[in-house]
Amino acid sequence: MYYDRITRRVHIEIGGEEHLFAFTLSGLEQLESRAGTSLIGLITSGEMPGLSMLIDGFWIGLMGGGKRIKRDEAERLAQDYIDEAEDGIGDLASLFNLLVAVSGIMGAKYANEVLKALGLADKDGEVPEKNAKKAARK
Repeated sequence: MYYDRITRRVHIEIGGEEHLFAFTLSGLEQLESRAGTSLIGLITSGEMPGLSMLIDGFWIGLMGGGKRIKRDEAERLAQDYIDEAEDGIGDLASLFNLLVAVSGIMGAKYANEVLKALGLADKDGEVPEKNAKKAARK
């Protein structure tokens, strides 16, 4: 997994195939509308998004990455991601938070904190100092 600072897309391999994810402003609006709650309030509270919001976020993120896909197809792909992930549903929640951070909606400080916490490399291989060892394993 890595992200592109220019396109604000996250690249993830699932089942041997690369998938692009991004939260656009309209995608975030759609996600908030589907959830029926303030997305910004949820993010700033530090609460874990519910399962429906995580699956909706996965689906909307795929569409933001350029893939036209139905929700039920995205749900099956999300299950594959969970099955392949080291931390299961925790990795799906981390992806959700990463997509929010990379979108820039919460500002540069928030984005940098999330990226450092995850130790995620950008497409040029630059890894923030914190958790760099964890990123090297992925």
